[in-house]
Amino acid sequence: MEKIAGGIFLALMAVALGALLFVVAYAATDWYSTGSHFLFDSLNADPRPVFGYAWTDLKAGRFAKLQYAGAAALFGFVLPLASAFLMRSPKRNDAKFMSMADIRRAGLLKPRGIFIGRAGGRLVNVFAPHRDRRTGKLRLTRPRVRGGKKLWIDGDDVGGFVIGPPRSGKGAALIIPNALMWPHSLVVLDLRGETYEATAGHRATFSQVV
Repeated sequence: MEKIAGGIFLALMAVALGALLFVVAYAATDWYSTGSHFLFDSLNADPRPVFGYAWTDLKAGRFAKLQYAGAAALFGFVLPLASAFLMRSPKRNDAKFMSMADIRRAGLLKPRGIFIGRAGGRLVNVFAPHRDRRTGKLRLTRPRVRGGKKLWIDGDDVGGFVIGPPRSGKGAALIIPNALMWPHSLVVLDLRGETYEATAGHRATFSQVV
């Protein structure tokens, strides 16, 4: 509904601007050819007589003034439409997975700022007996990433939002590594105490841990 209303408003504005430029151009052409100020003076009070004179010229086949007025009207009609077309927001339909070349150009391989993940490499199962915390079953292997490049992001307005179910690796993959490597002050909402348990010993060597 909003798009329809905007289109109607734009069309009305184009028609109004075209009509305005038509009467002004017609009056200007009449003044230039005859030296009379009559049509110009009538524009301030009532521009409708100008359309009457233009209609009379059209029926009589006198196109000298009409061609200039028509060109001005066409310009006035097209101008807002073209402006709206050129000023519209470009469609963001170029989303894709980044290649290693894209990652390198974006500066994500520079080891500074916040660690955000890894690109490339492969996932392999390594021998590491453990008990699955979700199911309680004993498992002999763990998945590990081998190879690839670590990705980092840096800047004054860096922020992130990670969503995932419990035990999906949010803490182990992102929170704990950044807590270990971040050299400045850090506040962590650690309801289970897992991040504290994993990082407090190391952070205590260069910062106060509460």
